[in-house]
Order: sequence, then C-alpha cells, then structure tokens
Amino acid sequence: MTDIILINPPNTYDNFPYKNSRELCLYPPLGILYIASALNDPSLKVEVMDIVAQKLTLKQTIETLIEKKPKIIGITATSPQIRGAVQIAKEMKNYMKDILIGIGGAHVSAVPQFINDFDCFDFAVVGEGESTFKAICREVFSDGYLEKKLYFGEVVENLDNTGFLNRDLLDRSLYFMEPYGHDFVSIHTTRGCPFNCLFCSNPITSRNVRYRTPENILLEIESCLDKYKIKFVNFTDDTFTLNRERVINICNLIIKKKLGFEWCCGTRADLVDSELLCLMYEAGCRNIGFGVESGDEELRGKIVNKKIKNRDLLFAFKECKKLGIETSAYCMLGFPGETREKMYQTLKFCKKLNPDVVGFHLAVAMPGSSLYNQAIDENKINKEYWGNYAKGIFEEQPVYVPDGMLFSEIKRIQKDIYLKYYFRPKYIIRRFLLDIKSFRKLKLDFLTGVSLFRSAGTASGRP
Repeated sequence: MTDIILINPPNTYDNFPYKNSRELCLYPPLGILYIASALNDPSLKVEVMDIVAQKLTLKQTIETLIEKKPKIIGITATSPQIRGAVQIAKEMKNYMKDILIGIGGAHVSAVPQFINDFDCFDFAVVGEGESTFKAICREVFSDGYLEKKLYFGEVVENLDNTGFLNRDLLDRSLYFMEPYGHDFVSIHTTRGCPFNCLFCSNPITSRNVRYRTPENILLEIESCLDKYKIKFVNFTDDTFTLNRERVINICNLIIKKKLGFEWCCGTRADLVDSELLCLMYEAGCRNIGFGVESGDEELRGKIVNKKIKNRDLLFAFKECKKLGIETSAYCMLGFPGETREKMYQTLKFCKKLNPDVVGFHLAVAMPGSSLYNQAIDENKINKEYWGNYAKGIFEEQPVYVPDGMLFSEIKRIQKDIYLKYYFRPKYIIRRFLLDIKSFRKLKLDFLTGVSLFRSAGTASGRP
C-alpha cells in the first residue's frame, strides 16, 4: 500500500499511448518531482507515476492505482494535460469514492475556479506547492480529514533551501536524450520570469526571479555525476543567461573542478555575447535553444512583446555556429495580425539563422496569457473553452487564428514551412554528416522526416 501517489498525466487518454512516437528526447517531470522530494517523511510511502513515460492506458493507470490504494493522489497538469488529469480523477472516484484527489500545476494556477467545476477533485494548489502540499498531507494523516478548498502555495525565496531532487522516485531508464541516451539529468536553477511574452502563461508564477547559487548547482551536478555517471546536463530554465555574472561563476566552477560533462540550455539572443558564449563552450555547453517566435521584427516586438532585434538573433546563431555550439530555434505561427506573407518571412529568416533544429508551432491561447485574453475579447474563443476541453467536448487546443485566415490554412502553411526547411538538400546533407556515427539518430531522423511529411505535428500532441 502506498500513502501518496503523484501523477504526471498525458494530454488525454483518447489517443494515448501515442502510436509511432519518434521523439529524440523524453525529460523527467521536475515540477512534480520537487513536490515528491519535499515529502521527506520516512513514515510516508510516496510514489511518482509518470504516465507520459510509462505509456499506460487509462485502464492500466486505474488498475495500478487501485492495487496500490493510496490515501492521497496529487495530479499536476499544464493546460494541455488537463483533460488527462480529469479522466484519471473521474475514473478513480468511480472506484474509490473516499480517496482524496488534488490538482496542481500551471492550469489550475491560471484558472483557480477550475476546482469548482470538477467535483472529482477534492483540493487544488495554486503556485509553488512544496510546503503547501506537505502541510495538506500532514493534516490528512494526522486528522484524517481535509476541507475541500483552494490552497495557495508559498513562493520559495531561497531556492538553495529546497534541497536536491530524489531522482530515485523515477525510473531513469524511461528518459532519454539523444545522443546521450539515459546518461543525463535535467536541472532547474531559477524560478520566476521578468518578461511578458504574448503567448506565455508565466504570469501565474512570481515575476520576482530567484536563483540558486552556483555552488548549490554544482553540488547537485557532482552528486549526479557520482551516483548516475551522467555525461550531460539539461538546464531547463527559460532564460539561463538572465544573470550574466552567475553564468560566468557557474562556468568557472565547472572548468575549475574539471568535471568533464556537456550541457545545454535555453535563453534569449539579446542575453549572450562572444565572451560569454566562449566561456560557456569551454565549460561544456554544446546546445542552446533560442526563442525566435517570428521572422518579422516588428511583429515580434510590438505584438509578441519579445523585444529582440533580428541582428541580435543573427549574431547569436552565427557565434554559436563558429564555436561549435548546436542551436535550436523556437517559432510560432498565427500571431494576431500575422499574414501568410509574414509566416513565410519566418521561414526565410530561419534559413538565414540556419539552426540545427527548428520548431514551427501554432500559437495556442493558454490561460493566463495575454493571447488568451485577446482571443476572448475578439470572440475567437469563449471562457468555457478550456473547461470544455477538460470535459472532452473539444478535442483540439484553442489555436489563435488571425483575422482573414482559416485554421485549415494555417495547418497547411505549417506543414509547407516544415517541409521547406527540413527537406532542403543542404540541411539533409549537414544532418547526415552530424548523425552518421549514430544509427539510432539516423533512423530517428528518417522517421521524423516521414512524420513531418505526413502531418507536420509532434508525437506529444503539441499543435
């Protein structure tokens, strides 16, 4: 018997497990792992079920939960995952009416009233939930009762005090990152974001950015090197180089200690320079992901509210290529006021940037984002859309469709842009030369190409 089970659900069980999944990576769910790791009470048996990684059907999920008989189930959910979370909770209440089921994560943090519309959940935690969920569990196991309500998490000011993740709560063999296989860890070193991009629901968290110290970060990495013999670290922060001095200190510590691992991160093009990139490369940085969003500088700055110049992007990608740092570019199609011509301008600009990997995703109106509010004001979606999505009434996430365009047209353009970027002879030859030493990567490159040719979608269900 297990006391507490924490669950990372799929977007929906309606087509899960995804058939012919061809992802080059699968990362562990750090958010729920922080919650589980904070429950460091030896008298409690805590487990984490990552349904995305375990690839369980709804029937298998419920059978596993019934067998383990937990007293509390905690489910995390982004907005795309909220349908899967509801499916688990509703089914479990059919079999075990007295079980306590809580919901946390990005969706309920952006839409706190969600809990009032779904009686399959007994409580919800908004925001950072480590200490709050721990207090809830104490109350349940000491008093045997919990009032149904909304709980607000406490913002963690000193991230060094959160402790290191208990990674043994997950089966490491389920997670992979090519070409390093299972020999990697993901590490988060900051919380909060000072920016206000149109599409991001990040305002649900604190605008106050908090940092782990370089010394604390290196202690966790050294622990993982010693215990798991890792070769690669995936820094999962949205903007790793936000504090330049801190990154310099992290890099200098890695170099001084001669730790010998490689790593990747994501950041903004206007927050790197030649000196910093050189130091990052020396410290083992081998891949950086940049948010490009659009090839139209005016649209990127005035509409998307990401005030990064084209010259900054061109400089960052050029410097990375010069050093041997692989690059990823993240773009979106379908912003307010965007035309067909501007979508193809994004393709043209990405060809100039020439990243190793590029994603052309559709702009989804996520709760908590400015785009969501704008879509409601323009009557493109109604306030009940995500609730109906959670109930299974709507199957698709609400993609923003600019005036004068149709959703089907944007999907067609997305597929065309993918094909015109990835099926260039120059790109294919470069990719072949990069991946020739790995049969698995060559095979995945081929299968990913076939997938793009057929649908231009992702195996995870992201538009």
